[in-house]
Amino acid sequence: MTTLQNDFASFQIPTAGETAQIIGWLRNAGVDSLEVTAGERSFKIVLSPVSVPATTAFQASAPRPKGDEPVAVKSPYFGVLSLLRPMQDAPLAPVGSAVTAGETVALLSIGPMQISVTAPCAGTVAEVLTQTGDLTGYGTTILTLIPRHD
Repeated sequence: MTTLQNDFASFQIPTAGETAQIIGWLRNAGVDSLEVTAGERSFKIVLSPVSVPATTAFQASAPRPKGDEPVAVKSPYFGVLSLLRPMQDAPLAPVGSAVTAGETVALLSIGPMQISVTAPCAGTVAEVLTQTGDLTGYGTTILTLIPRHD
């Protein structure tokens, strides 16, 4: 569990370089705004949507798995993990279940937003390494798949 402690009395507005770094973090996390208020001081960033060319999105696709090596399904952002279907107690992808490429196998909550974590390939869920309610970071392995070769 991660605990953040803040001393708002010493809050300073970020410099231009720090602001650029924060903007990069927000974009990488898929977060579109951030607001910090401390007493009379306030700092707010609102990002406009960024369109990604189709060729760039295609190049960023996951590599094809080789053989029967397990494939890690990793967290694309930081957030609070849910392995359950919304409004149900049924798991999205329990051990032994078959999933298709692009199927939602987990959800990440970042504030009011929910982001799907999808399977990079078709396969069978071999192992679930996390639990609902875990705070996950970027790149955390959530579960592994044994790829299916059709």
